[in-house]
Amino acid sequence: MNFVKTFSLFLAVAFVCSISVAQESESKCSKCPSSSTAVSTSTDEEACSGCPVTAAMKNLPAMTYKVGDESVCCSKSAAALAEKNDKPVMFVVGEKTFDSETEAYTALVESTEAFVEKFITPSKCEASGMTSIAGSSCGCPVEAGKKSEMVKAAIKDIKMTYVVGETKCSCPNEAKSLAAKTDEKTTYVVDGKESCCNLEARLNLAKAKYAAAVKALATTEKQDDKKEVGASS
Repeated sequence: MNFVKTFSLFLAVAFVCSISVAQESESKCSKCPSSSTAVSTSTDEEACSGCPVTAAMKNLPAMTYKVGDESVCCSKSAAALAEKNDKPVMFVVGEKTFDSETEAYTALVESTEAFVEKFITPSKCEASGMTSIAGSSCGCPVEAGKKSEMVKAAIKDIKMTYVVGETKCSCPNEAKSLAAKTDEKTTYVVDGKESCCNLEARLNLAKAKYAAAVKALATTEKQDDKKEVGASS
């Protein structure tokens, strides 16, 4: 079956990027791990199985795969099922199912951005008086304000920058203009990670903000716990 052969070849060449971003005029590189939803972290601490960042990353939206009535979270397993059952692979993000991986990946990026924005934005429940931010809730407005400022400080320097040829800039419009003038491709940089795909870069940006907020809050709570232990001893 042509679909199965195509999908298997896609896996064999390490996820060759099939995404074309309409709003970007510059050419895209041919390789982009657009179908990979695995979380990458930047430090040894974040890579450990017990750290709060790694645990929290599991709460982010993810892409899963469906073949017939069977659902799997691994693209290779999906390819094997597709070949065995002679059925196409469907891509699932949240409660929506797509027959196009490009559309599914776009939905993944958008849902992750929305999830992270909600996570880092203070939200007060008028009924209980509790304010939630970065996965933490408290009833004290002063404490809530401090946590809000802490989260803002943690993510303020996490931004997307651009490299067009040998020119670096921080403005997407400037990057687009440079790419049009020089006919050079744009490289997107987030937290030291480079990508030639705008969608992948947006996903990296959302994940980097999320990780920074989680880590900052966990560090603060750990320090508060030490203070409480010291005060009680």
